[in-house]
Amino acid sequence: MDLKAPVSTIMTTELKTAGPDDPTIILDEIFRTNRFHHVPIINEEKRVIGIISKSDFLYLLRGYTVHESDRFRESAKLRGFKVKEIMVGEVVTIRENTPIREAVALLAENRFRALPVVNSKQELVGIVTTHDIIDMVNELED
Repeated sequence: MDLKAPVSTIMTTELKTAGPDDPTIILDEIFRTNRFHHVPIINEEKRVIGIISKSDFLYLLRGYTVHESDRFRESAKLRGFKVKEIMVGEVVTIRENTPIREAVALLAENRFRALPVVNSKQELVGIVTTHDIIDMVNELED
């Protein structure tokens, strides 16, 4: 894979997103049923206004065990918070035609693990993660 190729060639396009006013229980469902580690938060215009990592989400649940008896309390807690209360609001995005090399530099320089990808209208179209970069490197090894 050419590092000058656009990130659109390696980005994940099957995304799960949430809105800022959604209850955080939606994040619980996304993280439990998918192998995602980041959920972009978008507004009505599909513009990225935040992001939540799985570790941020797990921080909210801190103090709860995985025992089934705690699921009721955990569920109540998740319904009590809105996504906007735990999301990171300052999100760096990249355009779909950004070279992979630039995405790698941004990820490394800022210690990010994910970069939402937007089109020319600033609408979310994908996400590039460190896993996508690792997968690309692994393909080169074959």
